[in-house]
Amino acid sequence: MTKTIILGMPKSRNIYLQIKKNLEFYGFEVLYIDNYPEYIKHFQYQSFKDHLYNLVQKFFFRNYSYKTKLKEKLLLSNAERVLSKRNYEYAIIIRPDLYPVSLLNLMKAHTKNEFIAYQWDGLRRMPCTKETINLFDRFYVFDSHDLVDNNYQNYKLEGITNFYFDMNKPQPVKHNGTIAYYVGTHVSERVADIEYCAAELIKNNIQLKFIIPTSNQNKINQYHCPDYFIFGAENEVDFSKNIEMLNEIDIIVDFVNPLHNGLSFRVFEALYYQKKLITNNVNVSNYDFYHPDNILIWHKDDLSQKIKEFLSKPFRPIDDEIVKKYSFGNWIKNILNLSSYDKIRLPFQ
Repeated sequence: MTKTIILGMPKSRNIYLQIKKNLEFYGFEVLYIDNYPEYIKHFQYQSFKDHLYNLVQKFFFRNYSYKTKLKEKLLLSNAERVLSKRNYEYAIIIRPDLYPVSLLNLMKAHTKNEFIAYQWDGLRRMPCTKETINLFDRFYVFDSHDLVDNNYQNYKLEGITNFYFDMNKPQPVKHNGTIAYYVGTHVSERVADIEYCAAELIKNNIQLKFIIPTSNQNKINQYHCPDYFIFGAENEVDFSKNIEMLNEIDIIVDFVNPLHNGLSFRVFEALYYQKKLITNNVNVSNYDFYHPDNILIWHKDDLSQKIKEFLSKPFRPIDDEIVKKYSFGNWIKNILNLSSYDKIRLPFQ
């Protein structure tokens, strides 16, 4: 029998489409509730009266929230129209901090069983998430440090990692040379590490496909060797395109975000596609799939001492049961507490 689920999450890089497809692959009927639909992105006042009232509030009373409230009201109205048709067995909200509390409550009212949240950005980075935690039956975080953070000891949090999409099967594409692949948004604190890593890979005759999708010249100017990278907003990599790219490269490169310590999707893609991983996230060593021949963890400026030996070693296959544990199929069973799953844990749990 088909299970029903509400999916709420941002559209970033169209990853929501991959999650929706994978939920459908595992037998779910999915209703997607967007946090930022086009009619909100290109908001138009419903009447001249609303527009005028907003101007009065803004210029005479320094009240800048009226337009936001109108957007929220419109978002809620449209969601209510869709949700009023039926109730759903489950709901999973990824990045609940991006949804108005009123909309979260509406989705919860139309969920028969479990109302679940997953914060795949560190709580320290998004402290406004705190006000939503108690709305959920279970609240998952991907950063193990959130589980021991004193600011959240009065909240019931559960840990879980990211995952790979097991609906897609690896299909290696033959190519010349060895290609290292990285795609990620610009973060100023990561620039030095990215440039250092890129330079060391080039020294070892590795081809680079490092994509940083920004057209902001001030951001691009922070890179001393811009020729190493592919810039431009038009180079934003759709998540489905990213999956195709994984078949065409040899090494996945990952840089930790300084505001959290959770493992990115890149780590689990490397595991599933059997690609070598180079990362400066030291937390990778705490997981059961870690093997030093497959994953190179570097600190500060010691990459040049380690990289040649690491690249000379063949990839070591990881036990199938460990690999399967981090699949989307097992992840969704963990999240929804469905039967027969292999428990995914974070360090400190």
